[in-house]
Amino acid sequence: MRGAVQPAENETEAAITIALADPGVRESIPIDTGAYEVISASPGVFESSGPEGSYSWTGMEVTLRVINQSSIYHVFVDVPNGTVESRYWQYIKDSMPCMQTSPPVTYTSLEEAAAAPGPDCRLAAPYYIPEGYGFSHVQVFGEPCPRRQVYYTSTDDTLRLVQTAAGDPPWAFAISSPRYSTVMVNGRKVTVTDGVSETQLAWTTEGNVSYWLWADLDTDELRRIAQSVAPFSGPQTPTPTPSAAPGALVTPGASHFGTPRVLWPDSITMKAGTENTGQVVAESREKGYGMVHLSIGPRVSGEYRSTETLPMPEGMVLSIAPADFMTYPKETYYPEVTVSTTTETPPVEYIFLHREEWEGMYHSEGYLDVVVTS
Repeated sequence: MRGAVQPAENETEAAITIALADPGVRESIPIDTGAYEVISASPGVFESSGPEGSYSWTGMEVTLRVINQSSIYHVFVDVPNGTVESRYWQYIKDSMPCMQTSPPVTYTSLEEAAAAPGPDCRLAAPYYIPEGYGFSHVQVFGEPCPRRQVYYTSTDDTLRLVQTAAGDPPWAFAISSPRYSTVMVNGRKVTVTDGVSETQLAWTTEGNVSYWLWADLDTDELRRIAQSVAPFSGPQTPTPTPSAAPGALVTPGASHFGTPRVLWPDSITMKAGTENTGQVVAESREKGYGMVHLSIGPRVSGEYRSTETLPMPEGMVLSIAPADFMTYPKETYYPEVTVSTTTETPPVEYIFLHREEWEGMYHSEGYLDVVVTS
């Protein structure tokens, strides 16, 4: 739906009406011009820690998007009280045309992947692979987002070739701080997306078969790889083994799949009476398929498995959003920790316990320093 919303007739429409009337929302979304979309309105959860302790708030979550922009704006609405509990931007570098609903099938050889059901086109692979990279595996995704992903790995990087057939949704991807340009490869125009520690080439061949080639390599090297991409035709397609770093141990014949990880900020600093944020990076890698749950709090007396909990500082509120989200392999997610203080918050260093759970994989905890200055 676009533009103005009709008078509320149920909880969903009431949540939308309250969200669109909120002054903070109207500062971020052009409500008056109607140049926005209401993406969804459904029950949502917002987790926060404050002077009263940690709590998990449940209400209605309204998501909005400005027309012709990919990033979306989350608004948490308390419908019974007619108020907005929280709001934040989720920055998406490229739009997400569809959401995968089931895990992929993984094959440890190109031959197996070529013979397996998949998108309505032949499996393709590069004939040229840079020194230090070796074939790892192929993932084949089914509906609603059918595609193949061919992986080559080095000791510190992953090269990925994604392939979709004519009529299938495009591959959804995100690159930090992108810069765009074009190059010619085999007589075709190829889009180059150059970001932070990663570059991607994207192109479409005859028959509308589309490719995305992605790695932490320069454009010239990726262009050489793209020039060599062709339908897989058997053992003559090179699959060189990785070049190990000096002293590195390599198990011949073993397929090493990365486990997911969550990287928390070490500290967040702000002046009393202000607010600051810190970014959490959740990398799903090859095995990270499932729900992730993040929480922050309580305040503790010190690091190294301290069991003594302390009261929340006066006027301080901690929250993390999103606190619960679904992940898919080889993706990166960016939840955000927000720390708010008042002028009454004492200017000292505080330590908070944070926890994470990747369902079916692992759970762990760590510490976050919050430094308040005068």
